[in-house]
Amino acid sequence: MPLRFECPHCETRLSAGKEFFHTVSNCPDCGKEFMVPAPQDIKLPTDEVKFVCPGCRRKLSASPEQFGTEMPCPFTDCEEILMVPDAGYKPIDIPPKG
Repeated sequence: MPLRFECPHCETRLSAGKEFFHTVSNCPDCGKEFMVPAPQDIKLPTDEVKFVCPGCRRKLSASPEQFGTEMPCPFTDCEEILMVPDAGYKPIDIPPKG
């Protein structure tokens, strides 16, 4: 099972198999180098996704059962219908350096 973690530079959610643990790789989003952690090296990210309402620009969060669904903004002065993003993880598939 791949390990889930975040890029230390841009916080993109990533995943990597054990063959990548403690190797240097590049983030597929920001391109910066980082050491792929092993399970004992990291605090696992939460199952919650954080995002901003496009209507009122307030910070929101959603639980896994809400990922990819439409819902109204919980603030009564907004209530804009928004799409909750999916908290997907991008796989590390760039060969490690070295």
